[in-house]
Amino acid sequence: KQEFMVMAMRLKQADLWREDVRDMIGLTEKKMDSYMLVNCLQLGFVVCLFTEGRLEPGTPEWLLWLYMLSLSGAFMILLMSVWLAMHASIVAQGSSARLLTQLVRPAIPSWEQLESMRTYAHAFEGVTATQMLRVPVLQTVAEGRTAGAGGFSGPLDSAPGSAAADPWGLERRGDDIYELQRRPLPANRHVR
Repeated sequence: KQEFMVMAMRLKQADLWREDVRDMIGLTEKKMDSYMLVNCLQLGFVVCLFTEGRLEPGTPEWLLWLYMLSLSGAFMILLMSVWLAMHASIVAQGSSARLLTQLVRPAIPSWEQLESMRTYAHAFEGVTATQMLRVPVLQTVAEGRTAGAGGFSGPLDSAPGSAAADPWGLERRGDDIYELQRRPLPANRHVR
């Protein structure tokens, strides 16, 4: 029961980390969306000034050139800011997916942790009737020892589950299971 509580706490901790990543990335996305909205409106104003914002007849030519130059500069800067805001939003979403799938993954218990919480069926079948009807934890506490896999307190190699007690080979250690092996992050299949 204690092991399950520890695993539940680790999962909650990973959920909090994942929520923090989502909040930080969401902040960037919201800022970029608001920048994009405001800059699109300003870009529309510049286009309106290009088409309908004519200066009065008789305006000096140098003033007309400055007017068109400032409108062209504003158009290019606003267009670039909209493009960069879209790009930043897409990059933030991609970074969020990468962080959530590769770096801030939920805690998966190791094989040793699963093995220590596991009980073997033949461990129960091989005990006497008095041990079957005993109070579960009382004998272990009275003897002052810790129960390992299926109440077995010896080394894991000689734990119940050997070939003699398991004729069908269903109770195995599972050291060859890919998902339960500890590897450095870049060596995992999903990161490549």
